[in-house]
Amino acid sequence: MTTEKILLFKPAPLFLIIVTVMIALSLSDKCIAQSASLYAGISEVDITPPIGYGQYRGPSTGIKDPLYAKAVVFQEGNEKAALVVCDVIGITREFSTEVRLEVSQQTDIPYENIIVAATHTHTGPVFHTDDGSVANNPDVGFPLEEYVNRKRAGELTEGDKVSYEALLLQNVTRALKEANDAMVQVYLESGSGKAEGLSFNRRFVMSDGRVRTNAGVRNPDIIRPAGPIDPEVGIIMLRNASDNKPLAGLINFANHTDTVGGTEYSADYPAYLAATLSASLSDGFISIFAQGTSGDLNHVDVFGASHQEGPGTVTQQIGETLASVVMAEKSNLKRSLQPQLSVRSEIMYAPLQQYTEEELRWAQQEERSPLYHQRSFLEYRRMLKIRSLQKMQRTGEAIPPTSGTAPWTLPVEVQVFRIGEDTAIVGLPGEVFVELGLAIKEASPFETTLVIELTNRHIAYVPTEKAFAQGGYETINSRLAPGSGEMMVALAIRLLNELNGELERQ
Repeated sequence: MTTEKILLFKPAPLFLIIVTVMIALSLSDKCIAQSASLYAGISEVDITPPIGYGQYRGPSTGIKDPLYAKAVVFQEGNEKAALVVCDVIGITREFSTEVRLEVSQQTDIPYENIIVAATHTHTGPVFHTDDGSVANNPDVGFPLEEYVNRKRAGELTEGDKVSYEALLLQNVTRALKEANDAMVQVYLESGSGKAEGLSFNRRFVMSDGRVRTNAGVRNPDIIRPAGPIDPEVGIIMLRNASDNKPLAGLINFANHTDTVGGTEYSADYPAYLAATLSASLSDGFISIFAQGTSGDLNHVDVFGASHQEGPGTVTQQIGETLASVVMAEKSNLKRSLQPQLSVRSEIMYAPLQQYTEEELRWAQQEERSPLYHQRSFLEYRRMLKIRSLQKMQRTGEAIPPTSGTAPWTLPVEVQVFRIGEDTAIVGLPGEVFVELGLAIKEASPFETTLVIELTNRHIAYVPTEKAFAQGGYETINSRLAPGSGEMMVALAIRLLNELNGELERQ
């Protein structure tokens, strides 16, 4: 027995040790090769409009900082996926469709693999009236939509050809094509940090039981916030595989980009985020800010805490704080060893709100008496919503019911990119309530899941069923029927699980 034990624990021959080391080195080389099997191209193109073009608060009067379309194209094997984020308040359906069609026809990126998103900066151009003044000219026009329609019909005027709408389409398309032409092998790193005290739920339960948006700083009738926030800062870092130099970062955070005010163009706090990261990481580093689900969030602390006191504007503080979170988490980011790119895109048919003939007649009047016992601002938003719903039906944007009194429906697209074994991106249309984004993250099988709102078309607010029951500004302004947001969540989670199952089978 003693001899057998000695033989069992006899040191391995030298050649076995060499073979074991060689296998280990081979596996290590394979992991390194896998981590560099992803390619990416990055581009940014200036899309700042001329002074005088429409802005959220009226015609612009200047430029505080430039606006950009920032694009990233991913490639792994034969699969490609692209994201372009624009410093505009929203993306129209016609515009995103035109961009995606042109890029898919001129490159090998499939139409359904392209996301066109907005940062939602309120100091960027708007496209729902010809001068940007929503309050004064609700019926003037939809210049970007009308430009695209004339372009498709072959009816462009000489003025159209030199318009900002033409330039915007050219430059956003160019950003994607330049990114596609700038492919290099990259390392993908992902993770997240937290930025506390920057965002706040802007809906409040009041002492009378109603819910009110932006209830006012230190309003004594505020009982509590009506919902949560999402302090997570999602991070995807791309490094050049040849020298490990950081090339770009996709930064995802949920907070309304409406901190600057005024009528000058500005990218809002993402401009400070980009400038700080470029100075800290490398010259030429491109920070792509992807707006999180912030339909019910903003930067205002109504309880009056001193979270944003000190030097610099609130805008600067938010941008630089987000940059500091990225820098603090840089060494903790997890490098992907299996960056297998895959995409899912699916159309769902969201039921639209309905209105009565009486409400439509009321909304179409030039001068209206109050229809409900609401603040005049909410009555005004209700009027715009009804006109918008009627326009969707009149222009064929919405789908009529086939029978009975079923609601009209709106085709909306949910997209999911899987970039690695631990990383995914979800694209959702509209200003999505934070609770819906949190539900997707909670159920996602991917450790890092970036949920981006305002993709491919602006459909106003996407509240929760609970919020619809409570009422308030966002629900009156929403075009969707209650439950549509939960439908988006269920679809996004299903697509994420499909991609994860596909990864596990490989």
